[in-house]
Amino acid sequence: MSFSGVFSQDILTLMGLSLRRLPNSEIVSRRLFALTIEMTQNIYHYSNKKIYSDKDKRYIGSGTVAIGENEDYHIITSGNFMDTNKTERLLNRANYINSLSDLELKSYYQEQRKKPRTDGMPGANLGLIDMRRKSKNQLGIWIDKVDDKDSFFTL
Repeated sequence: MSFSGVFSQDILTLMGLSLRRLPNSEIVSRRLFALTIEMTQNIYHYSNKKIYSDKDKRYIGSGTVAIGENEDYHIITSGNFMDTNKTERLLNRANYINSLSDLELKSYYQEQRKKPRTDGMPGANLGLIDMRRKSKNQLGIWIDKVDDKDSFFTL
């Protein structure tokens, strides 16, 4: 399953319904759903390419999410344009999160939850931490610089 375009609330709902219909265990479906929603929310809020939604009365991020599987595992990947000036910070954060043990990650998550929200940021800065915890895998992040303004972020 894949989608590329503007991630409106309607698209998030349709993706959720499709994931719930997968012939997997309920736990796997819930985990896939949670990870997919986190990725789509990141696109919704942080993509550099936005389109105005009359329905939502705001600009909404555009990007791509794809979900695949083989006999042993599922893979979820997302991609969107981001501000080139923010790439180093994102890579450093992801590398730090990947370096933590499960116990350290849990502690870091709890620390971050207690911090006040950053002005101008839509979330609590927990997305990457939450995805690493729920997937039980390292985060794979690639950033390709397009120009001085935009880079393409793949998770």
